[in-house]
Amino acid sequence: MRKFLVTMLALATICVSLAILVPPNPASAVPSFSRLHGLPCNECHSAFPRLNPFGMDYKQRGYRLPGEEGLFIWDQKTLPISALAVGRLRISHQDNPVTGARTRTRSRFELEEVELMVAGTAAPKVGYLLEFAQEVADGEEFGTEQAWVQFSDLLPASLLNLRAGMMLNEFYFISQKRRLTFQRYLSPITFNVTGVELNGTWRRLRFAGGVVNDERSSSTSTPPNTPAVNLETRLQGYYVWGTYTIADQTLGIRYINTKSNSDNPSPVIDGRNRQQLDATVNLWFAPVEVILGYFHNFDIGGVNRQQRRSFLAEGIVEVIPEKLFLDTRFELQDTAFVTGSPNNPTTANGTQVTANLTYYLLPNIRLIAEFDKVSGEGLGVFAFAGPNSSATNSEERYMVGFQIGL
Repeated sequence: MRKFLVTMLALATICVSLAILVPPNPASAVPSFSRLHGLPCNECHSAFPRLNPFGMDYKQRGYRLPGEEGLFIWDQKTLPISALAVGRLRISHQDNPVTGARTRTRSRFELEEVELMVAGTAAPKVGYLLEFAQEVADGEEFGTEQAWVQFSDLLPASLLNLRAGMMLNEFYFISQKRRLTFQRYLSPITFNVTGVELNGTWRRLRFAGGVVNDERSSSTSTPPNTPAVNLETRLQGYYVWGTYTIADQTLGIRYINTKSNSDNPSPVIDGRNRQQLDATVNLWFAPVEVILGYFHNFDIGGVNRQQRRSFLAEGIVEVIPEKLFLDTRFELQDTAFVTGSPNNPTTANGTQVTANLTYYLLPNIRLIAEFDKVSGEGLGVFAFAGPNSSATNSEERYMVGFQIGL
């Protein structure tokens, strides 16, 4: 314990020293969109990497400012390339979920993630995004996370746009990729999909609907998929979502139907589609932002009538304008019992509590201190790898680190 306290004190001293020594100059080292348009990072971000309403519009318009059609890529003044790196010191304690006895303690510095992004307009009304990333701490390989092109203004003023390729199915105001915390959301927030999507905005309404591949494992995967489930990758998943904003308060509703994650071995699996219906609310009471979410999954793991409910409550406080943010989050996951299912509550229930403090040296460089506690049953999960993951361990973590976007 003494060694742990000394380590945390030393890191806190380093962070405070950097905060004092580095001047808060919002014009330096801004990412590619800021360089292209001559705008500060906080024009699109409430707290990097989170988007504000202006940033959401900019992205959905295919990376175009209001009233602009976009440029050919060879007419742009700067290279449309950005890079991101996240590093941290993690000290974690894992306990037996039944007895409460401590089973493991470990500490290490790790490069959590590196990312390279090329994005903008390739031609007037044609936007694109290429995103390559590696989850270094999780042992993942460097690969493509997003690669899409969008044909904007099929109907005027971005009333209807067409997007195709590898993309994300998510609300713009809550995202795994743009969270402030090290810890991923336990709730099924973001889905990686490949297919086509129609999206647009009309007055206070923002909407999207897509037909996508299910991106499921092959029959050679471990454990193997059950023969009763169709394993061919094809356009057999679809989703639709919409958000409505009034007086800066936003309500979002989404429906997903897919065979993805419906092939776990079980005597009661019949290969049926997994469905998800969720509702989220984003409330702004400056300097406080509150996000509430309810996520209901039907027939999870391909098991008839197996349901999983996830509850989310998150509060973000801007303690010092544009400099210091406090993010606290609570999530609860509850799974219904079905005889013979591998997803029953003995391995699938859990809670997550996160408290994060972020200080911005620059709008695109931040220092982070965080506490996480995940409570569940079973062992072995340190990160939630997928959008329908389970909390299956009891662990608490203390982390300090940084995020840099260039």
